[in-house]
Amino acid sequence: MSLDGGEVVKLCLETLAREFSCHRYDSVLYIVTPYLYHDSEMIAVYLEELPGGQVKVHDGGEAVMHPYGHGFDLTRCDWGMEAAGEIARGEFVELDRGRLSKSGPAEDLSRMIMDVVMAARGIADLLHAHRAQARLAYRRKGVKPAAFSEKLTTFLAESSLDYTPAAKLTGGSGQVYTVHYRIDGAAYLQALNPGRASRAKAAVDRTFGLWADCNGALTRDRKLTLLNDETLPWKAAHIHRLSQVSTVIKWSERDKLPALLAALS
Repeated sequence: MSLDGGEVVKLCLETLAREFSCHRYDSVLYIVTPYLYHDSEMIAVYLEELPGGQVKVHDGGEAVMHPYGHGFDLTRCDWGMEAAGEIARGEFVELDRGRLSKSGPAEDLSRMIMDVVMAARGIADLLHAHRAQARLAYRRKGVKPAAFSEKLTTFLAESSLDYTPAAKLTGGSGQVYTVHYRIDGAAYLQALNPGRASRAKAAVDRTFGLWADCNGALTRDRKLTLLNDETLPWKAAHIHRLSQVSTVIKWSERDKLPALLAALS
């Protein structure tokens, strides 16, 4: 049996076509691709029509935010955003305030989608470099800094809460999300630690979209948003927006969490 190159390519394209899914939100087309981040979450992109037959493809800031769910705030790392910018430029994609985007004529749409997907995967994979550096620093100094994610994990453990990190949650749109924790099998918890006030809105918008997409599957009291208020004063408007779709708890009020979860059982 001899393999025919044309048939192989055709089979590959047919398989890929079945794995894409599309959803429309107002004027934006949301496409879930079959390409995966390292934790098997599907990479998604957004398409917006521009004047003159142009189209913009962007990732909604997902690639930069993705490592955060695994304990690495890329935006607060001295080398992180510089490395992310190099990856984006390598794919001829723009990285602006944490969002990957590329614009061009509609006939180049497939190539633009692939460029954004490849850049998104590359930037999310900077998590591996961070972990390697952390292991090296630990071996050299014997000291590992306590990041916010580590403080949260310690708190959950000391509170005798049964938790699963990086839990999967499927929204009504079919999008599969990675939520920071599933707790006691009853609720999901997303922790917001943007580091800077200028990044708070993006974190709020992303989390609001996640919870809103899961409204049909989870009640508001089973969707918990934890805000790190140690280094960032949260705006009342941000808290109000998140409270519409979730139960909001500040880190300074974390002792309330066990009681809230107990009320669900």
